Amino acid sequence: MWENFFGYVTEHGTGRSVELFTWHHYMLIGFGVLAVFLPLHFSRAIYQSKYEKRVRNGVFIWLIFLELVYHAHNWYNGRFSLPLHICSFAVLMNLALLKTNSQRIFEYVFFFGVLGGSMALLVPFSYGFPYYNVRYHHFILIHMTIIMIPLYYYKAYNFRVTLRATYKTFIMVLLVAPVIYNINKALSNLGETTQANYWFVTEIPDNVDMIFSNHLIYIGVLLSVIYVSQMFLYKISNRNSGDSIEHEHQNT
Repeated sequence: MWENFFGYVTEHGTGRSVELFTWHHYMLIGFGVLAVFLPLHFSRAIYQSKYEKRVRNGVFIWLIFLELVYHAHNWYNGRFSLPLHICSFAVLMNLALLKTNSQRIFEYVFFFGVLGGSMALLVPFSYGFPYYNVRYHHFILIHMTIIMIPLYYYKAYNFRVTLRATYKTFIMVLLVAPVIYNINKALSNLGETTQANYWFVTEIPDNVDMIFSNHLIYIGVLLSVIYVSQMFLYKISNRNSGDSIEHEHQNT
């Protein structure tokens, strides 16, 4: 049981792991919907509670725990890992947001957290870990958490992203992606246990390789999906605010 739960056990095509258009996949989509519903429904009550700061501190510790579990599992099983995935970026940004309540940090977290977490659950690439392995459940929990935190600030603190922040975040993606690509190449040259595909920019992930045969087309589609998704999220999150409205908030 210990070896199965904490080991590096993968099962592709057995029905025990997340595959596209299986009940595992549909369950992840359901958890994604839940991650959106819960903060939008309960954020105001938490914000008005005298325990609000304790809740934020508890989530802060929970998020650190989840990130440490990911890397501990890899290293324990002889796998090299660094916090360089998009969702790891979202984790670090969320930790900073929870401690600062900063509108400026929120502008990046909103896209990295909500979009990064949602895309991970909608088009999951979970390395084939079966349901009896810790990473199966970790995948769900960490992506739900990075979605829920920025949505909490959106609803409870009334934080909003501006069109300028939307463009800034996309430019950040364009600038950082080539750096991550070269880091992946450098790490992959170190040996078999350090094969890296952070941000999924160096190789086409297995879950979509049946769709894309050309790497450049894949990158072009990936960046286009990110841009369109950002604009959609900006529009829907500001649908009652107007394009030119800037929201001011006082940090607590």
